[in-house]
Amino acid sequence: MFLYNTGIFLYTCAIYISSLFKPKAKLWVNGRKQWREQLISRLEKLPNKKRVWIHCASLGEFEQGRPVIEALKKQSPDTLIILTFFSPSGFEIRKDYEYADLVCYLPPDFKKNAVDFIESCNPNTVIFVKYEFWLNYLFTLHQKKIPTYLISAVIKKHQPFFKWYGNVFLKALKTYKNIFVQDKESLDLLEELGVNSGILSGDTRVDRVLQGAKHASEIEKLKSFCGADLCLIAGSTWEKDDQILIDSYLHLRTSFPNLKLIIAPHETDETSIQSLLNKLQSKLISYTLYLNQIDNSAQVLVINTIGVLASAYKYGHVAFIGGGFNNGIHNILEPAAHKLPVIFGPNHHKFNEAKDFITSKAGFEIRNSDELSQILKQLLSDTAFKENSSNAAYNYLEKNSGATLKILDKVLSL
Repeated sequence: MFLYNTGIFLYTCAIYISSLFKPKAKLWVNGRKQWREQLISRLEKLPNKKRVWIHCASLGEFEQGRPVIEALKKQSPDTLIILTFFSPSGFEIRKDYEYADLVCYLPPDFKKNAVDFIESCNPNTVIFVKYEFWLNYLFTLHQKKIPTYLISAVIKKHQPFFKWYGNVFLKALKTYKNIFVQDKESLDLLEELGVNSGILSGDTRVDRVLQGAKHASEIEKLKSFCGADLCLIAGSTWEKDDQILIDSYLHLRTSFPNLKLIIAPHETDETSIQSLLNKLQSKLISYTLYLNQIDNSAQVLVINTIGVLASAYKYGHVAFIGGGFNNGIHNILEPAAHKLPVIFGPNHHKFNEAKDFITSKAGFEIRNSDELSQILKQLLSDTAFKENSSNAAYNYLEKNSGATLKILDKVLSL
């Protein structure tokens, strides 16, 4: 634990230093100032009822935890939900989430912080989402005999449990009452580690995206912009994605002159949006911005805000998902819920669904703009091929739905 605690200390120091010149780090630091006093003050205003603490690292993990939170509130409306985030990108967007009774940052994982936070919140049950292995929190919860669950987990050989230094992490892994895993491989690896608390449940994100698509909002701006034209929707793109996308789009316009393109960048700050617009201008591509008066005659619409993308997919024919040329692809399940074939870059190997999509031809890996153009031409011109791909994407979701109920049945049984 000495090395772990030292690492946490150095990591926290690094964030404090970064906060002097990085806005996101500054939010991380400011959000945790006087957290004990603020937490106690807010908890005093809550009624004395059963409490479930749910922790999500960031926004992506929240989307996995969200179906469980909402189903839990529906089945047990008197239960209080305490929702914590590690990252500002999750907290800042969901700090007013209607199904949580209290939303706050998780204090850094020091022993005293863990004890003070847990004793203040006094949860009856704790749920961590996907990759949460905060050792001091887990050991404290175990000592206090508070049932703790890990949901939508993925276990991989590269994780610390399999390393020479991983014994303390393995010990922490064994504190979970149950570990709900996404796939059979994860279940097998848990058994290899001697952990017998694993349950194959699937990914709760599948339930979330199916529910979201079913209740997707009508967006008249996008409906009007797309009209009857073919439309490619690019979600959560980064700079490298944008360059490949734009080059491919220019090539495709010769075969599909009415093809529209909607781009929703992962970063929507002014600098990132302007960088994208500069790329479009340099290629003489006409564009319009979502937050402005939309020009329906433009070739490209840039969504320069958040909260729109999940519903935007309903107006597309094919989806390109960003991140595959960075640290990893973003959510490919959302467009699949709208029966869109999905295209993404090569860095997708951490995501089981990407492998399954490629196998079933619901999704396609590309490495450059030429490969993107080639698969887009086939999807946009071959109706049968596109329909088979669309059906395969949606069938994957239907086949893998139901994780939320499996988790809830186990948790509520206690």
